[in-house]
This record gives sequence, C-alpha cells and structure tokens, in this order.
Amino acid sequence: MLKIKKEAVKEIKKQAEEGYPYEICGFMLGNIDFENNVRECTEVFQVENQNKERANDRFEIDPKDYLKVEKYADEKGLMIVGIYHSHPDHPDRPSQTDLMFAQPDMSYIIVSVEKGKTKSWRSWELEEKNFKEEKVSLL
Repeated sequence: MLKIKKEAVKEIKKQAEEGYPYEICGFMLGNIDFENNVRECTEVFQVENQNKERANDRFEIDPKDYLKVEKYADEKGLMIVGIYHSHPDHPDRPSQTDLMFAQPDMSYIIVSVEKGKTKSWRSWELEEKNFKEEKVSLL
C-alpha cells in the first residue's frame, strides 16, 4: 500500500504535464513499514530523463542522480519509497520495460498524460515477478 501526500500527487501531475510529450521521472521519498508493506511518500524529487533518443516512450535514471537523491534522503531522515514516471499518450499501466527494471519493496506511480493533460494515474508494486496495482491512500 502507498500512502502519499496530496501535494506530492499534485506535483507529479504538474511535472508530467510540463514534460509532455516526453516521459518525466523522479523519486518518491518518505518511510517504509516493511512489516505491513506500507510505503508513505511525503515528498517527490524529479530527476532528468537520460533517455534522449526515446524520451517519448522510455525513461532512464542516471546512477549519479540516484546517489544524489539517496544522499538527500539520508540527510532528511527519509528513504526512497518509489519511482514515478509519465506515459505520454499511453495508459497508466506498466510496460515490459518498466517490469525489467522494477525492484521489490517500492511503489511505482505511472501518470497517463494525453495531449498535455493528466488523464489518470495509478500506483503499482512488484509481486513476485509481475506488477500488481496497489491500494493508494491520500494524506
């Protein structure tokens, strides 16, 4: 389950619309209750999509950005709880590429943006070797 601040969702949608027609990406920061499989996102941190050749349907995060976000989270007493990205003119469900790079114990928000406006968004988690939609609670 993902618990996420309304402001964080608003910011993700804003970034997705501003980045259209390209995929945007970033990290969700907060805390994880591993016993109950609950991730709580209190803030988001956008990073640059490194995939320039296929930015309209792929995203790639620079390992240096991952380290930078990890350091920032550590300094604030937070953890990386998930990753978000947009799907321009495509549904808010994971692709095979998304599945290839997914990690356990993380939430994955995907925002569908059509013609520059957010259409919908959902969060996913990895269960065994497949994604399943996860329950989301707004804070």
